[in-house]
Amino acid sequence: MRFACKLTSCASSLPWLPTRAYAVFKTRLYSPCCIGTEPGLRLAATPPSLLSGAVPCVLKEMNKFGLMESSTNTSALKFDEETLVDSKETLAQEETSNENQGKIVLTKELGAFQHLPMVVCSRELLGSALRKARNIGPTKGICNIAKRERNKGAKQLDTLTKELALPLRVYIEKFPRNQHLHAYEYSLIDLTFGTGKYEEVLENVNTFRKKILDVGKNYASLCAKSTSKRGAEEVLKEGFSKLEEHFRKNGGVVDELVSVAKVLRAMPVFSLKTPTLCLVGAPNVGKSSLVRVLSTGKPEVCNYPFTTRGISMGHIFVQTDVYQVTDTPGLLRRPDDERNNMERLTLAALSYLPTAVLYVHDLTGECGVKVSDQLLLYKEIKEKFHQRPWLDVVSKADLLLQSSCSSTEMHVDSLEFYKVFGPEGALHVSVQTGLGTDELKQRVLSLLSDNFVTRESYVEEAVE
Repeated sequence: MRFACKLTSCASSLPWLPTRAYAVFKTRLYSPCCIGTEPGLRLAATPPSLLSGAVPCVLKEMNKFGLMESSTNTSALKFDEETLVDSKETLAQEETSNENQGKIVLTKELGAFQHLPMVVCSRELLGSALRKARNIGPTKGICNIAKRERNKGAKQLDTLTKELALPLRVYIEKFPRNQHLHAYEYSLIDLTFGTGKYEEVLENVNTFRKKILDVGKNYASLCAKSTSKRGAEEVLKEGFSKLEEHFRKNGGVVDELVSVAKVLRAMPVFSLKTPTLCLVGAPNVGKSSLVRVLSTGKPEVCNYPFTTRGISMGHIFVQTDVYQVTDTPGLLRRPDDERNNMERLTLAALSYLPTAVLYVHDLTGECGVKVSDQLLLYKEIKEKFHQRPWLDVVSKADLLLQSSCSSTEMHVDSLEFYKVFGPEGALHVSVQTGLGTDELKQRVLSLLSDNFVTRESYVEEAVE
């Protein structure tokens, strides 16, 4: 107390000391985590920007007035200053984060999953933190045995707390929140983990981190107040035990985050800057075969965690131009709320990615979906995404029976017309015989090159 009074008196006598800086010292708030021979002042009433400029000057003047007993106290107060400034910045960031909760600011860029931090499993994190904390020694220059033990114990507890909590804070900051994701990635998270599960995992890690800080600061405070060497040793031992026990008991939330990161990094990546063609249709209509025909090289098989089959993705290279072509899971004719996750993936791609559509029809009846149901599904999808660049293809054309009736003899919108010719203007293609494949490639290139410049307009229209 005498130290604090002398410090306040000294600060008030310094004409150059800023008024707000003086107010910090006048508050005489004590920090239990300060390491030194006397309790330190808690410099938390002033912004970090002011502290960074005012504190060094004050320390220098304190030393001139003889208020610092040795270099030990100077380093101790600096240690506390850094701790408190870090805490202040953390609090400010958390307050900003809380203010932004609920604000949906979907980005127009993809690739958030490729920039996730490497998450260390709970066992490795705890082992590393314990090793670093136990290697911390007392501040040099402290002769009193009790004070030296108190100093060492408080520093070790502080180090252990920081080594456990700081990585968790980094994870929380680096993992994107739902409201900052691209709409397509947002939908992938919901399809993969279920609605709200991803945010729940991050919130569990944050709650876990706060508990670590609470326990660590509490025992650092008790250790700093110890009056004997034995008392400081007992508090240090108990503090280490409590932190380790809490981490081992609840560290599963960190391991769950490890699993989440692994799944997200493995997600296929789309490039919004590359013109993309999505092949859409009922299951087993021949979409994957057409991807292989259109792709310049061998298509890549992409796996989503919620699908039972791989999704083919290829590229078309024409001189200096590059185009993406991808298969999508088959759709069935049923209400949207009854669709499975694979069907929802297809709808998400059509809703949020700047893609052209190649709709594939199988009129042979071999795909397992009745031709009449394919027609109704086609009309539904075409109406919902009518703004997209569109191309209709009838696959397996070599298996279709030739009709004796011409297209002019049938009504264009009739089921009979569709069963024979498909939608009006559809291109008949056979992968087996090569029928129509050259014309298909030409039409696809024309579709992508002519319409890609307007991609933003039809994506935004779909989202709205």
